Amino acid sequence: WEHRKLGDEAHIIMGQSPDGSTYSKEPSDYILIQGNADLINGWVVPRTWTTQITKLAEPGDLIMSVRAPAGEMGKTLYKAVIGRGVAAIKGNEFLYQLLTKMNVEGYWKRLAAGSTFESLNSKDINNSRIAVPPETEQEQIGRLFSTIDKTIALHQRK
Repeated sequence: WEHRKLGDEAHIIMGQSPDGSTYSKEPSDYILIQGNADLINGWVVPRTWTTQITKLAEPGDLIMSVRAPAGEMGKTLYKAVIGRGVAAIKGNEFLYQLLTKMNVEGYWKRLAAGSTFESLNSKDINNSRIAVPPETEQEQIGRLFSTIDKTIALHQRK
């Protein structure tokens, strides 16, 4: 495994909020991901839309809440506008699981601590040190944890 900076391993797009006047409840507009409230059980669940494109997340992107609470993770099945409360990360299932683990262990909370309003900036995220195996091993680990997550979800529904 190699120790690398997250920003060297994945492309990270920090969100930029559209003008408030462009927000809508019209599902035919662009989905707007603003923060933690849009992430439910590890997935983006649309609740607000916008007519203005600022920064975009693509289907399959990892979504990280960068504000109160910073570090919560989700994935998106949608092309969506990302507001300033989130970042989109071009990554795989392994990276999603790793970033989720870092959040559970309090890594992002420690980075965000000390400010009046808990938040992470692009420097914090890009410079975070992670350990990564070769790509083929990442795929295997990602598949394993994805299967475990699905099994847990099935048991929780019962």
